[in-house]
Amino acid sequence: ISLLHCFSHPLPPSLSLSNSIVPTFFVFSVFLATLRSILFFFFLMIRRPPRSTLSSSSAASDVYKRQTESSARMELLAILLLPAMASCADWMLHPPATTTVLSVGADGLSLSNGIIAREFQIRDGMLCTVEFKHLLSQQTFLRSLSPEGNITLNGQAFDIGGCNGIPAEHHEFWDPVWLPNLTANPAGLQYVNYTVQDPKAGFQWEPGRRFSPLDVSWPPKGKHLTLNFISPIEIPGATGVVVSVNYEMYDGIPTLRKWISVNCQSGSVMVDTLVMEMLRAPNFAPEQLTVVTQQANNPTPFDQQIKPELSQSFPGRTQQLWFMDPLYDQCCDQEIHVSYTYYTFLVIGYGYNVVFGGDTGPGQTSAPGNEFSSLSVYTTLQDSSETERQGLTVRRMARVLTPQLLESPINFMITDISSSTKFRLAIDQAAETGVEIVIVGFGAAGWCGMCFGQLRNASFVDWFKQEVGYAKAKGVEVSAYTLMQHNGWGEVVPELEQTLARDGHTRGPTACFATDWHAEYRSAVLKFVADTGMGGIETDGQYESIPCADSNGDHRHNGIHGAFHSGIVATLEFNVALKALGLYQTGADAYAFSGANKWNHADTDAFGHLPIWEQQTVGRMYIYDSTISRLPSSGTIGVNDLAETTKSCLTANQSPVNLSRVECFDFILGAQYGMGSIPNFRANRLYDPADPDAAALNATVARWNKFYKEWRGPRPSGAAGVLVSDLVHVLRPDSRGLEAVVHCTTDDSHKARAMASFVNPSSRPISQTVAIPLYYTGLMPGTKLQVEQAVVHESAIEFVGPSSIHTLGHGGGFTDISYKLTLDPTSYMLVLISLVEP
Repeated sequence: ISLLHCFSHPLPPSLSLSNSIVPTFFVFSVFLATLRSILFFFFLMIRRPPRSTLSSSSAASDVYKRQTESSARMELLAILLLPAMASCADWMLHPPATTTVLSVGADGLSLSNGIIAREFQIRDGMLCTVEFKHLLSQQTFLRSLSPEGNITLNGQAFDIGGCNGIPAEHHEFWDPVWLPNLTANPAGLQYVNYTVQDPKAGFQWEPGRRFSPLDVSWPPKGKHLTLNFISPIEIPGATGVVVSVNYEMYDGIPTLRKWISVNCQSGSVMVDTLVMEMLRAPNFAPEQLTVVTQQANNPTPFDQQIKPELSQSFPGRTQQLWFMDPLYDQCCDQEIHVSYTYYTFLVIGYGYNVVFGGDTGPGQTSAPGNEFSSLSVYTTLQDSSETERQGLTVRRMARVLTPQLLESPINFMITDISSSTKFRLAIDQAAETGVEIVIVGFGAAGWCGMCFGQLRNASFVDWFKQEVGYAKAKGVEVSAYTLMQHNGWGEVVPELEQTLARDGHTRGPTACFATDWHAEYRSAVLKFVADTGMGGIETDGQYESIPCADSNGDHRHNGIHGAFHSGIVATLEFNVALKALGLYQTGADAYAFSGANKWNHADTDAFGHLPIWEQQTVGRMYIYDSTISRLPSSGTIGVNDLAETTKSCLTANQSPVNLSRVECFDFILGAQYGMGSIPNFRANRLYDPADPDAAALNATVARWNKFYKEWRGPRPSGAAGVLVSDLVHVLRPDSRGLEAVVHCTTDDSHKARAMASFVNPSSRPISQTVAIPLYYTGLMPGTKLQVEQAVVHESAIEFVGPSSIHTLGHGGGFTDISYKLTLDPTSYMLVLISLVEP
């Protein structure tokens, strides 16, 4: 096995680049493997029990035999696998020591961070990508060559770069032996030069804000490569036009950002159409290349191969990205391939959007001093087809590029501020129970969603400022809801400021974002927030691809042609301004790359009307599914007025067993907090002070908030706390069986390395042995671990319950522990997994 490892395992990328080192490395590997095999043999002889003991029929000798064999297996496993594991270091456990570098050769450039690399061939005005590869898996994501993109300038279409010279224009594969034959695409934009610099922060933020980790680099470390192109022909109406292809690669993650910018020295140039990325990929790529757009709600790599339906209204799910390549398999019979090989051409740009109802432009003008910069696309190369690992990879990207998602204040949405008495009751209860931010929510009494009537009312502004000050004095921040599509409610958007449909007649119902009127509204919101000292904002109805064909009056978006880009940019710039004020931004839309902090794990109006037990079961399903590709701290599921709805937990259509109201209340909170998700109360108060159960409800909320705070905060090294570390999904909620997740950290600054949460939602007890996966702790097989159950006290949750010692790799996979548990009907269990101290 050891020798086979040397022959089968790919060489590390750093060694494969040097032919002179390869033979030495190979011989050394064979030597180590042989030595390992000899040690393995002698160890077998040393550890083997006496023959007489093995043949004994006594119970004691059987136990001795099992214990000896089990211990020997683990120790032998360590001898056999430790050297192999060291050479096969997982980037998710041990990030490469290499940083992002740009290597410059005689006829090309290579941008690499030790995990992925993109290589460009350059010669005589020619530039094209000749490799896009995951270096650790040794898997290429480039099937054949294509231009860097495509653009139309003042009505003239151009490929951006590109190389001619592939034999017979067949694109089944790419062979580097054709490199000498490549020439510039004469009709495409011609490469002239490049620049390189460090990435810049997309918005203002600092590590440690609102309990986020301290070990995050912001701006992210990496390299920003700009490739500059010019037109081979004159572009009427403009001179000195430069089209720049921008790449950013970051240290420690397999993600590449790409966008296009356009400048000109004189005149002006209209960017009519634009494709930012064209990639001829292998057949497996649609399932192992994750694409995230700048305004996407969730990365959706699997449903981007087909034209979306109108019902798929979430941004990021409204545009087809993978297409059939007409130059793929021209020579032979396409019917011999399975159907998914048709969709291997990745084309990302301002194409057809089902909600927008047509192509999205961008329809923007570039002039001297007015650079056009496109939206960005982020491509992440996966090293596995496993769903959990792919999701973890996307979450690692989020930790690096959108670290504000790791902020984790405990919030409560209030629904009545019609008087200071009611406002302050909610604030007082928040302070008593450990809630850190109150959000004046949608439809709240006394609030119009930041309509002009309140934003411009000096008396109201002064009153609200006083309430914010009252909250601050109690350690609570105040946030509030705004409906951006309508500037709140209770006021009608002026007709000429509403969107104009493609038919040229139908108005509204939403406001057009790219008007002077809407810009004035956004400015008024920012002023109100700054004047009152608010700490957050809840934005609803940010730009969602609603078309506007108006080109008159104060509509500054070039009619339907430029409406899509202008609407998104208005939202992005507004969000960046919110971050400059230090606000915590919640809402319904996931503009994470411009600073949004949190949005629902799932967003459906019907969810809020389900009976409480059914609602919370579905809610845990939403959390489980959403956090495959999202950080748990970036989402929430509502529990609404939980003190009121749990009064009905005893009815037939609610809890499957007879829980008391307080037990039901506790179960719902515990099941969500155990998954690392903060439940979202939405009510005029957390509980009625006159309620007979008021003290118990208060203690329950306070207990869970205290628990979350204890395990979310940065560890001694500054790394993320356990509850905001990597979440591994074990058993999905289904209402009838065990539910399980485990939070893992590789950080070794504290002995606690994982926390597992188990939920039994059923009406029967569950006794089950579960394999708890601990691979993403980075611990090696044979590691001794202590597993301690949590005990729920009146005011705290402590891991002082039954404990047991386990050896990593016993009773399951090499990096699992086997844990037997018993859960009563409708109950939860939390266990802490820590290193055994010497």
